[in-house]
Amino acid sequence: MYFMMICTWEPKDEKEVRTRRVSWEWPKDVNVVYEFYDIQGLRTIYVVECEASGLIAARAAWIDIIKFEIFPVYPIGATKARLKK
Repeated sequence: MYFMMICTWEPKDEKEVRTRRVSWEWPKDVNVVYEFYDIQGLRTIYVVECEASGLIAARAAWIDIIKFEIFPVYPIGATKARLKK
């Protein structure tokens, strides 16, 4: 199943987010399809393919400094065709 993850943090946590991200890795059962950094800062957007347990594992190291908005999505149009390859 595909999920959209919108991750936001406070300006005071920017340095900590960047520091942790350097050594952090996605759980093995989470396939990252798209990954974007909002160039205005303080937010990243991901589309991942996984089961719900993968979402729980992906959040575990971050819940103290990041707010997560996670919801299921379904690919359509060109994106759906791209993902079938």
